[in-house]
Amino acid sequence: MDARRTKGSLVSRITTSPGIPDSVHQLAVDHSERDSVLLDAVRRSGWFDVRMERLATGDYVVNGEVLVERKTIRDLVASLVDGRLFPQVARLAHSPYRSLLLIEGPTPFSLPDVHHHSVEGALVSIAAMWRLPVLQSSDAEQSTRLLRFLAEQVRGPQERILRRFDRKPKRLASRRLFLLQGLPGVGPALAHR
Repeated sequence: MDARRTKGSLVSRITTSPGIPDSVHQLAVDHSERDSVLLDAVRRSGWFDVRMERLATGDYVVNGEVLVERKTIRDLVASLVDGRLFPQVARLAHSPYRSLLLIEGPTPFSLPDVHHHSVEGALVSIAAMWRLPVLQSSDAEQSTRLLRFLAEQVRGPQERILRRFDRKPKRLASRRLFLLQGLPGVGPALAHR
């Protein structure tokens, strides 16, 4: 199955329901999260139109664009010990969505099974080598806020930053015009003025 087709089919299934205001964001939730504290907090918040889905990877899809894998500290350590963590990270990194890892729980990773340096090293590897953002939250309420902020970022205006690939002029006067014309809404006529 084509990755884009998979993404498109999920997006078409989580379109806005009739009667749901535009300020409510779409959240597809994997069935494995049906009993989670975060799902209860998300439903109580009123910020999301929640749909239970079977997701191929990850736990949440925000507004059909961002895939979130949520792990409690205990689950993070368990998946690191039994070897599930990096295969999951690989699936997230190769997903057609923008993906991130959400770690929920207290910041000092103090569990008796694993030294905290191992967990910190794994998180550095995920962020630096796999280029997967890692967000940290202390509890389900903060995770809900992070999901809302993420949804608002995704839904916000998608202004593109344009880069100029022209050759850089050699003369000072031409360089000044080149610089001015690089500003939004400034063409050659306005730059000459």
